[in-house]
Amino acid sequence: IFRDDGEPAFRAIERQVLRDALATERSAISTGGGAVVGEEVWGDDWLGDRGTMTVLLDAPAAELHARLVAQQAADPTGATRPMLEGDDPLGRIGALKTEREPWYRRAQVTIPVQGRTPTEIGAIIARLGDPTVPTELSLDVPGGRSDVRVGSGVVAELSTLVHRWPRARRVWIVADEQVAAHHLESTLAAVAASGLEVRTLTFPSGEASKSIPGLSAILDGLLDGGIERSDVVVALGGGVAGDLVGFAAAVVLRGVGLVQIPTTLLAMVDSSVGGKTGINHATGKNLIGAFYQPQLVLADPTLLETLPEREYRSGWAEIIKHGLIEPSTPAGDSGLFSLIAANAPALRDRTSPLLPAIISRNVAIKASVVQADEREAGLRAILNFGHTIGHAVEAAGYQMLHGEAISVGLHGAMRLGA
Repeated sequence: IFRDDGEPAFRAIERQVLRDALATERSAISTGGGAVVGEEVWGDDWLGDRGTMTVLLDAPAAELHARLVAQQAADPTGATRPMLEGDDPLGRIGALKTEREPWYRRAQVTIPVQGRTPTEIGAIIARLGDPTVPTELSLDVPGGRSDVRVGSGVVAELSTLVHRWPRARRVWIVADEQVAAHHLESTLAAVAASGLEVRTLTFPSGEASKSIPGLSAILDGLLDGGIERSDVVVALGGGVAGDLVGFAAAVVLRGVGLVQIPTTLLAMVDSSVGGKTGINHATGKNLIGAFYQPQLVLADPTLLETLPEREYRSGWAEIIKHGLIEPSTPAGDSGLFSLIAANAPALRDRTSPLLPAIISRNVAIKASVVQADEREAGLRAILNFGHTIGHAVEAAGYQMLHGEAISVGLHGAMRLGA
């Protein structure tokens, strides 16, 4: 068709086929490179429709050229691919890709495909389809098993999930005061549906609560309230809540059930997973604590909608750290890191369909490291990349957020490495 009737005739047929395919519910459509070029295609009733997920599978021009050459060589008819005609097919592919880039970048998600198998790419796309279907991961170490669920609305599942503690009569929700104003009521409702008695405690926001007086206040509240060893403590908040409340759960009555509900991006991808709990000391950060695995972690990206912008940005430091330490793909490129780089502008929007998949990937990376080395006897130290300098910067008055300080630490560590 392309050869005999010309490109406009081909595009008209292609456009109609695309239109028909878009009218089919729950279909997956793989288009050619030219099918998405044009303002009409991105209209509200086409690819711009809110019910349509658009994904760009991105590869360098040299990779596209190599694929076309291989396909042509394998074609039993001996036909020449139009893009390979002429003197400089690679240059033409590169120029065409650059020309079409403005249309391609309208996609909601970009997946760099070089070095990835179709199965890996399919898995990423599958996670984008329905953010309410949670991703389930587990971490099973000598210190205990930790189940992690990532997905929009997973906090509502708490009413059924607390029954994994069959002897529990009471659930204690211990929350950061600032977080409590936004999310305590909905968490209470989720637990109340379980039929168990619910008690609540709050503590002042900020790093200052991660102290002996701060810990003592929580222990007083739990013990004065008659906590029993069969009870379950829910840590609701960011990294401070996870560390402080997790440590309280580890030491009160020598250990009670623990659920982490992280409400910051940083806590979802890092501090809620792995079992590190603790408080600060005048000598340094996190010097008093325990390894205590939360039996359950619920990472719900919808909780991030109330997070201040500075806190949201701060969380990306740990994500980028995981991207840097993740084992490389065959192309010598970290899959997570390239995914972040390709989608950075879109990821500023916390409703991005890619965000749950990125959170899940971070949890998987951290869990794999902790699985191999729970108590930081060797490999787990890699999770401290950027933290030696970062903790020092952070502890100098706690004027910088954790992620901001770790960003400085990552730069410092890399400069020393170079």
